[in-house]
Amino acid sequence: MTRDELSAILDQMVFLSKSSSSQGEIPVIAALYCPDGTVLYSGNEVEKEDDPFMHAEINVLKQGMKRYDSRYLKDCVLIVSLEPCLMCLGAIIKAGIKNLYYVLDDPKLGGLSHYHAFVDDKLHVHRLNDSRFKPIIDEFFQKLR
Repeated sequence: MTRDELSAILDQMVFLSKSSSSQGEIPVIAALYCPDGTVLYSGNEVEKEDDPFMHAEINVLKQGMKRYDSRYLKDCVLIVSLEPCLMCLGAIIKAGIKNLYYVLDDPKLGGLSHYHAFVDDKLHVHRLNDSRFKPIIDEFFQKLR
């Protein structure tokens, strides 16, 4: 994945975050960059489906598994706007993802920053700097309160 591809993916994720928020959904977006250059996107569907397990990471991993008819996505890269929770981190590891990129820390529920989950050397975690996501998520949760 090149820098230009990553930049284009983040641009699309910002657009999808804003769209999700305007539809009343938690504006967390995940993108799965596949070896053939295909990018799959998914948002949370927690509010829409009234299902606490419909996180963006889980949804996009399922899309990738269906597309490639495999439960392993070891050649794919996952990019997420918010640090994965423990459930999603477990799913990412089980899917065999080797590279995880995320933008925002989640100090309340983040599998890495809050729960300090152990990640072995099979999963390489990269933190991205992109200031566009924080205001979208902050505004969404301010409206809820």
